[in-house]
Amino acid sequence: MSKADDDAEFTSDNVMILFMGGSHEHAITSIQHFVPDAVHIVTSTKYEKPYRRRLSDWSKKFKFRRGTVQSISDLFEPSSVSSLIGCAWRVAGHEHDFSEGRMDTWKWSIGITGGTMHMAAVASLVAGVLDAHAFYVIKPEDGAAIMPNRDVIMLPGIHALKLAMALNPLDLDFVMSDETGDLEILYDNTSIQPWMIDLMKSSLLVEIHPEEPQWRLTTMGRNLLTMLRSGPLHGMLAMGEMQRLQEVQKSRQETLYHG
Repeated sequence: MSKADDDAEFTSDNVMILFMGGSHEHAITSIQHFVPDAVHIVTSTKYEKPYRRRLSDWSKKFKFRRGTVQSISDLFEPSSVSSLIGCAWRVAGHEHDFSEGRMDTWKWSIGITGGTMHMAAVASLVAGVLDAHAFYVIKPEDGAAIMPNRDVIMLPGIHALKLAMALNPLDLDFVMSDETGDLEILYDNTSIQPWMIDLMKSSLLVEIHPEEPQWRLTTMGRNLLTMLRSGPLHGMLAMGEMQRLQEVQKSRQETLYHG
């Protein structure tokens, strides 16, 4: 097989990085929700040995590639932030070598549930730098069954926020007015293009029906666009865009009138 054929067939892995403390139940919920190709763990040296064993067991049970267990000894020291970031970069280096440089970090998911508050802060920072998806696993009420599709909360990334802010304000209003619909109708009534929908899908703002040309906002997409739409800046931009369209329409009418 030629290198070109090999490149054409290559698909980068969906990698998960879990920042973990003593509790480990949420890791299983995360794995069941995302079905990753590979899983890495970042923790303290106190829990390194147990997580090496658990990661080995989980990889066999859930059929994913076992990644690395990165640990730090200075969790409660000022230097811990740099140490945690270094763990994440070592994971990225491992995946870079494994994929021969062909990794797509925007497909990665990073769990911020476990460990300390500053571990969660670093995990969120790493997700932003890598354009990955940060998520949090909520704990069900006592006695309630764990439901991976319900208990995982996606957090909007910087890339999702930038994309949402780049939408034409009138297009944003159209999307929010329907929240679901036919893709062709969306294309005909807005300036949104198919490549933009692809980006919105990869940013977890919308979902696309696997067989029909249908779209719908995700819960995260709805919340993020609602936040943008409720601000005063959106109203000003929308009014400015409407005035611009009116001027364009008026100019066209004058051109037709004067021949």
